[in-house]
Amino acid sequence: MPDAGSVEPPTFVVVGNVNQGKSSIVAALTEDASIPIDAMPGTTQRAAEYAFRSGDEVVFRVVDTPGFQRARHALAWLQRHSRSVADRRQTLVEFVRVHAEDPAFVDEVRLLRPILAGGSHIYVVDASAPFEPTAEAEMEILRWTGQSGMAVLNRTRERDHGREWRPILTQFFHLVRDFDAHAATFADRLDLLRAFREVRDEWRAPMQRAVAVMEREWHERTHRAAAAIGGLMVQALAHVEKRPLAAAADAGAEAAARAALATAFAAALRAMEQAARREVERLHGHRGLEAVEDQLALLDADLLGAASFEAFGLTRPQLLRRGLLWGAATGLAVDAMAGGTSLGLGAAIGAGIGGAAAWFGTPRLADVWDERGPLAKVLLPGAVGRFVAAGPLADPRLPWVLLDRALVHARAVRRRSHARRDALDLQGSRQGLVATMPKAWRDDVDAELRALVRAARTGKVAASPPTRLVERLQQALAAP
Repeated sequence: MPDAGSVEPPTFVVVGNVNQGKSSIVAALTEDASIPIDAMPGTTQRAAEYAFRSGDEVVFRVVDTPGFQRARHALAWLQRHSRSVADRRQTLVEFVRVHAEDPAFVDEVRLLRPILAGGSHIYVVDASAPFEPTAEAEMEILRWTGQSGMAVLNRTRERDHGREWRPILTQFFHLVRDFDAHAATFADRLDLLRAFREVRDEWRAPMQRAVAVMEREWHERTHRAAAAIGGLMVQALAHVEKRPLAAAADAGAEAAARAALATAFAAALRAMEQAARREVERLHGHRGLEAVEDQLALLDADLLGAASFEAFGLTRPQLLRRGLLWGAATGLAVDAMAGGTSLGLGAAIGAGIGGAAAWFGTPRLADVWDERGPLAKVLLPGAVGRFVAAGPLADPRLPWVLLDRALVHARAVRRRSHARRDALDLQGSRQGLVATMPKAWRDDVDAELRALVRAARTGKVAASPPTRLVERLQQALAAP
């Protein structure tokens, strides 16, 4: 790989008429969701430089500009002061010098400066709008810079004039690409970066490196997002809530404590889910999504409500088989705590209860027990006095619903362009993912989840998610 320090990071100056989607393209390419974007013209008031970084290293830069305002007037000035093709670039330099403080050409000066300083231009055209003569003046001015560049047809609306634009653009640019900034996926961004390699020969190696860096970091994000979801499952499957009871507490007081326990347990699961979501969003540079959390459609339905169980998790036939296995897992844990004196009765009873609950029952979130139960000695060995406690999770449906919701959210975040400023779009997420994954994948994940359950019920909570579980979650996130 070429020495990163041998060539200055490539700089691309995004230009065009106002309200063409220039800032959207900058945001999508640099993965910067903080870039101001608005449907109203004139949101970008001055040229601003943004960098795509790998750690502290700048891989490439993109300059967002206000766009041309008076291109035909500027071109007329240039034509009056130019004597031949040979002096066109110098005439542009003179134009910038003369009009540096001229409010009539402030935007033209702002966009030309970084190009004349060595940047290559990306001329953005809104493909939903028809060609207008002013665009020819803009492209002619860019040709006078002497710098190589490319044109991008930004497809952000239903109307499409791309066929009209393309033969015109090819007269001024040898590279013309289609790009929908608002819908751009990681693969779309990579394709555009690969096209940038053709803009200038000396930037071929740096842009090839930029593609490699983005691919490596994307793979790392996938792993970390899978680990965050795996960590959620470890936490949720092992969670225990405890409420103290007075020594003389009567049945009413104990009932109230149990009700408070159920509320606290559900709230704790929701908090864990939210923390995992925030981490996945942070990993992908979408911190701003926190402000629109209440608009997450079905994914924000009550974690423990009927809508979640209908839309997410496994199908009923899949759950029946899993329920039997999960019941056996929880029953075996009871046998182990009883020292084997139940002779496997716990496993048999657990299997029957688990299967029936998975098919027919209302979710039994977790076992509820007190200081006299066998779980108290294992999970809360230092606790004194009377108390009631709940946990770990017992119903096989809930872990699969929780996992499915996390995967649906993560995949939506990963597919979201940084040019978007609306709520996270989950309109297509009316059904989860896990039920459609290959059976071998479900078998592996189920085995890992049951192992976590068994460990949790014997007080052996994992410090981090199992490697195999993380690998399977990576597969789900990376799937098309």
